Amino acid sequence: MRRFPLRLFILIAVITVLAGASLAAQEIDLAVGGVSLKRGDDTILGLQLGLDLEGGSRLVYQALPTEGESPTQDQMEGVLKTIERRVNAFGVAEPVIQTMGGDRIQVQLPGVGATEATLTFQQDVQVNDIRDVLAAHGRQDATIDQQDSRNFVVEVPSLRPAELDAQGNEISPSERDAIEQALRERFPVVTFSLVLGDASSEDDVRAAMAAAGREGVAVRAVTDTRFAVDVPGLRPAELDGQGNVVTPSEEDEIRATLQEELPSLQSVELLEMSMVVSGGVEEAKRLIGQTAQLELFERTCTNDPLDITQDCDDPQYHVDSPLNLTGEDLVRAYAGTHPTLGQPVVNLEFDSEGARIFAQHTQRIAGTGNRTAFFLDEEFLIAPIALQAITGGRAFIQGPDFTIDRVRTIAIQLESGRLQVPLVLIQEQDVDATLGEDSLQKSVVAGVVGLGLVLLFMALYYRLPGFMACVALIIYSLIVLSILKLWPVTLTIGGLAAFILSIGMAVDANILIFERMKEELRSGRTLIAAIETGFNRAWPAIRDSNVSTFITCAILFWFGTRLGTGIVTGFAITLFIGVAASMFSALTVTKTFLRIVAISPFGRFGGLYTPVQRVERRAAPPGAAVGDRG
Repeated sequence: MRRFPLRLFILIAVITVLAGASLAAQEIDLAVGGVSLKRGDDTILGLQLGLDLEGGSRLVYQALPTEGESPTQDQMEGVLKTIERRVNAFGVAEPVIQTMGGDRIQVQLPGVGATEATLTFQQDVQVNDIRDVLAAHGRQDATIDQQDSRNFVVEVPSLRPAELDAQGNEISPSERDAIEQALRERFPVVTFSLVLGDASSEDDVRAAMAAAGREGVAVRAVTDTRFAVDVPGLRPAELDGQGNVVTPSEEDEIRATLQEELPSLQSVELLEMSMVVSGGVEEAKRLIGQTAQLELFERTCTNDPLDITQDCDDPQYHVDSPLNLTGEDLVRAYAGTHPTLGQPVVNLEFDSEGARIFAQHTQRIAGTGNRTAFFLDEEFLIAPIALQAITGGRAFIQGPDFTIDRVRTIAIQLESGRLQVPLVLIQEQDVDATLGEDSLQKSVVAGVVGLGLVLLFMALYYRLPGFMACVALIIYSLIVLSILKLWPVTLTIGGLAAFILSIGMAVDANILIFERMKEELRSGRTLIAAIETGFNRAWPAIRDSNVSTFITCAILFWFGTRLGTGIVTGFAITLFIGVAASMFSALTVTKTFLRIVAISPFGRFGGLYTPVQRVERRAAPPGAAVGDRG
């Protein structure tokens, strides 16, 4: 009993260091054994905050009548479940999704009020020039982060979609398309990336470009067989009134000339200014409201593989034939990783009929260069090739440019199929986080003041055990906050209230233990024996009170999920975590510290543990005797 509890001390030290490190790092990005862990944000301690604290977006969708009939309640419930699945797969934290009336659905998305646009130019660009283009489109509020002279990340609130008339015709383009077109006109330089089979020089490439009518262009040698040619803008093709090509585009003319002037030319890739919009509410809106009708086609390539000017992706060089495969035949689509290469892939599972059709299709195209074209609402999605016939109804799609985010988005689009009824976005609102910031600041102040008062009371009233409890309480706070961050758990106002409440409950267990210790010390037990007995006798009361709290948390969580109330759900989850951590804090951390102090020189001073004196036995009065009553 008097041995130093080394193993428990090391365990507590490791947990404390890990918890503190997770909170000290604002953002965590780890990859171990193919498993990645990304946590944290620019919020306080990197915690994931809910809509009431961080702000976000509020979207209202209306279900349109189908065949002249309004959607039924069962259909709306189906739509609600589909949206929940899409939003959860999208990774939005603690969304609020609920019906409004008979034909509307409200979706609240915390932390997705901003949209990121990644801009890549083929020339050096100044930040002020980009800001001028954005300001001309009313986007003075945009934030521009310069990566280098050609790459920028622009953060803006949600972009306005295209305006359509009653027949679905476009009245005005989307804000995204308008801004991208303006940037292309302002920064027109494009780059031809050339790959040759034989070593060459910049002069040879420059001469070939001069033959194509582009003298004096900038030519950069990447290697002796790879070159980059910057061209300040290309002339588009000229068409007649019927849409026929009168004069080919300058791009096609340059490609043909390069192939003539450079016999060893293997490939020509045109790199243009690009604008990739990702994250934010734009991607969420696209996934939520998408009436996705999935169809699969067999794409037969008609291009000449030896002619680099022909590409199977070009509509004039392929023919798409329907396979009679739709989203109804797709059982499941989900993101994953290649079992041996570890690269992100999209996994597919077909039903029996779909597996039969897919097996016949892949047997025809295996090794031919022909492809499987996926279309979502008649919009092209992806067209992978088949290396071999796939007969088991299970397949995966991989690509050299696949990322975890992209395969996740593709899987959501494929798996979701189509909504039971079409939806239209009728209202979009950015939720201001001003009230949330004020509530967060006040909650933090309340938590700090409350924790400080509790620590002061424990140290003054319970003396050395109270001081040990204070240290354990600080460790408890680190553990709870790190769990909330690493899980991650979305922290709402209700969750903050639960965390503050759990601090008091964590102290309550220590008070029960210390009072039992006092009783044991009064009865004459040694300090070590009083610690062990005090913990053992206080355990049933601690156990019963915490189990009843766990049951209450389960009831609150059930009601919160049923009613779609994120505040109640967040309160229940945070309180459950806090109570569970408080048991570890009181029964392991505090007990270990007290045992360490008891075997130290501080264990000789009883006044550090309790102000009461031990009960002494009275001496027998004169003449009195003690005997057997026989």
